[in-house]
Amino acid sequence: MTVKRGRSGPSPAPIDSRPALSRAVAWREVGLTAVVLWLVLGGACFFAGAQWVYDKWGRSLNAALALDVIFLVGCLVVIGFVRWRQNRQGEGLAELGWGRPARTPVLIIAVIYGLAWTAMSYARGGDPLAWSWQRPIMMVIGLVLAFGEEIAVRGLILDRLGRCRTSRLVQIVVTGAVMGVYHGVVGHHVWPSYMAFSFVLFGILSAFYVYGGRSLTPAYIAHAMTHFLGDPALMQGILYGVAGG
Repeated sequence: MTVKRGRSGPSPAPIDSRPALSRAVAWREVGLTAVVLWLVLGGACFFAGAQWVYDKWGRSLNAALALDVIFLVGCLVVIGFVRWRQNRQGEGLAELGWGRPARTPVLIIAVIYGLAWTAMSYARGGDPLAWSWQRPIMMVIGLVLAFGEEIAVRGLILDRLGRCRTSRLVQIVVTGAVMGVYHGVVGHHVWPSYMAFSFVLFGILSAFYVYGGRSLTPAYIAHAMTHFLGDPALMQGILYGVAGG
């Protein structure tokens, strides 16, 4: 791993100083990551897991917690996959932008965006001030869920695309599309509206990354805030989609 040393010890080299990737190598990594996300989070969690939970418990708080745990397992698998791909490169998560300084205006916008996204999660009902024993568990799990998706999509995919000099617009569109596809298949229902909405929501997170100094911090803050403040309503919203809307 290429590093530069400062007073605080070694730190990851900026993306421009790392070896460029050929388009073939970069897009192969992107394709592999997309397939893992579609199979693990899309197939196992959104499609099979959400349907199973709904069939057993409906849209209750216990159902929301059970679905959260299923997504936790899926995201741990995704995190393991990302670590494996980075280890093969002789790198860690820092090279993907984890812990990289972010531009202050982007951080401020990310917080505002996270609050707005949280408010949208209550659009179908639910009290943001309501408290239950399930909620603190889901708040903690949500931090891991956001990390898993961000380190794979804004981290691994955008890192590979950036290193083969793909345009910023294409980077945003590709990552928005990858996430839009698996967020739109909920239980045994395919929701084009969910796909389009997710494409926009997650495309904006990718814009935070590519225009915010290629730091994962702004995107993670916005995404984590949504889970931390928006669950269990967020998970119940997924189960709402399983029920047919």
